[in-house]
Amino acid sequence: HHYSLLITKKTLHRSSEYLNQRYLNTMSNNSFTRKASLAVAFALILSYAPAHSFVPVTPSSSTTSTSTSINIFGGLADAFKSDDSLGKAQNAGLSNGPKYNENVTVNGKPIKNIVVDQKISQVCATARVKVPYNCQNGECGTCTVKLNGRKARACVTKVPGGKCAIQTL
Repeated sequence: HHYSLLITKKTLHRSSEYLNQRYLNTMSNNSFTRKASLAVAFALILSYAPAHSFVPVTPSSSTTSTSTSINIFGGLADAFKSDDSLGKAQNAGLSNGPKYNENVTVNGKPIKNIVVDQKISQVCATARVKVPYNCQNGECGTCTVKLNGRKARACVTKVPGGKCAIQTL
């Protein structure tokens, strides 16, 4: 027993020294890798910059001082200009906006600004009516409500375009 304890302590000491040495080597390699990556990136940027990118700037005042500005993206300036031949930019959203259904009631209470194809569960939440949910995919039937007199699952059923009378059970 006593002998195995001594071996364990020696082994632990050696393995901790080994891990410390590996950690230090890893840290120095990461530092070297980071520095090498930055050097390569900087060299690439400078190699792609045209010779006219390093242009001396003359100050507007009468003092005589020189400075240098780096115009790295000078060659790409045209790439970011607007193309006038495309015409006026259109809205990326819906062209006529969402279609609203103003004939929506929940337990007899009219609800305004309800979008067609919105889930019944969202409409009930807007009306502050609690509907129990369990599976959220229409399989369990926990969220069953009546929509225009017919049973429907609130978590998957959407608001129709016409009359929409929702009655909780």
